[in-house]
Parts: sequence; C-alpha cells; structure tokens
Amino acid sequence: MTIRAVILWVHVLCGVVWVGVCASFILAALAGEPNEAYAAAAKVAPQINRLCVPLAIAIPVTGIGNLFFAVLARGTVLPTEFVLIIAAKIGLLAVMALALVAASRAAKILEEKPPPGAPKSPDGVHVRSIVASYGLIVGAGIVALGLGLWLSGT
Repeated sequence: MTIRAVILWVHVLCGVVWVGVCASFILAALAGEPNEAYAAAAKVAPQINRLCVPLAIAIPVTGIGNLFFAVLARGTVLPTEFVLIIAAKIGLLAVMALALVAASRAAKILEEKPPPGAPKSPDGVHVRSIVASYGLIVGAGIVALGLGLWLSGT
C-alpha cells in the first residue's frame, strides 16, 4: 500500500469515525428516558469530545496530504469543480469543528459538580445542545463524505 493510499484511508476513516460516534450518541440519547439521557450525556459526551478532537485535527492534515498528491497527479492546474468541492469540504469542516466546540462547552457544564447543598436537577437544555451539535456534525459529515466520493471521480 502506498503512502498516498494510507493518507487517503486515514482521512476517510477519521471522518467516518467522527460521524459514526456522534450518530451513535444521538441514537442513544433519543432512545432513552430523559434522566438516562442526562446521565449518559454527562458521562459519555466528554469522552466522545476527547476522541473527536484528534480526528478533527487529523482530517485537515490528511486532506492537505491528499491535495498534495492530487496536485502531483494533475499538475498545478486543478479543475474548477475540484477546487469548489475542496472549498465546500473546508466549509463543512469548519461547521463541524464549531459544533464540536459547542458540544464540548455544553458537556463541560454538565460535568461540573453543583455546589454543596444545591439540588441536583437534570439540565435538559445542555443535553439538547449536545444532541443538536452532534446532529450538525453528522449532517455536515455525511455531506462532506459524499463530496469526497464525488471528488474521487473528478
């Protein structure tokens, strides 16, 4: 297997894992009772975010590697369609990264312990925020993966 193929597969796997983990969380949160969703979100969301951060970093790094090999294969002039797809994928990655930041902030609030003597009540707003953020990641990620398939044919 060539280095080009390894970089491409790492790029694709990072995207698939990021989207798959977020989609799994959404399904689990929607399938359970509200109190269960709160408990799961407080425990699992920070771990998911810690997993997704390196994936979010690896995607543009491997994307630059893929672009390097595309330029080598095609010369310095890339088709307009190719450039537009790359621009769209960069925009989608930015949306996904911002959604990950939002999910991380909401998870951090859930993780914090209430002050002593304060009633411990489930905070559904933050759980919904995490689910919405992960939903945005899943939607943008599916579009980005589809564009990647389209890109492979150009």
